[in-house]
Formats: sequence, C-alpha cells, structure tokens
Amino acid sequence: MPLLWENLARQLDSVRAADTTTTAVTDGTGGVSRQQRLQAALAAIQDKGNPLMVESLKAALEGREPRMELPELPQSLQSDLSGPEAYLRSIPKQFQPKQ
Repeated sequence: MPLLWENLARQLDSVRAADTTTTAVTDGTGGVSRQQRLQAALAAIQDKGNPLMVESLKAALEGREPRMELPELPQSLQSDLSGPEAYLRSIPKQFQPKQ
C-alpha cells in the first residue's frame, strides 16, 4: 500500500509541477490540456475513489496544496510507547504472549 501512495504522490507532484500556462501537452496525450486530464481523473474517481485522492485532485485543479486531514489514532494506541510495545499493549491480556 505505501508504494501505491508514493506513486500517487509522485504523479500529483509532476502534475502540479507542470506549467499551468501551457494549454496543450504534446507528449502523446493527444493535445489534451493538464486541466482537462485532471478534470477527467476527478470525474472518474469522484464517487468511488479514496477521499484523500479526491481532495488531491481538487487541490491540483484549484492550484493549491491539498488538505490532508488524517483520522485520529484510536485512544488505545496513543501512548508514550511506539512500535511493538504499543501494539502488544493494545492486545487484550488474554491474547498477549506469555512472558
């Protein structure tokens, strides 16, 4: 899954980095503008895409950075511990490994 997000982030960065004043792209897209490609991508995932992907496309269309409001961690995982210790502490005692 991280590879998928890295790929999406790279694609969005390259779309954002493209010159917005250019009206057509001549790299095999058939003369379709960046704005038209973004709108087509947004229309394709509007109802069935991940909310973060939809927000990223809307932000790219509006020329702004996306607002990535990630959900809060469950209370059981918010502690001073991290990694395996936090995971083991979140498991019910009856299922924890014997010491």
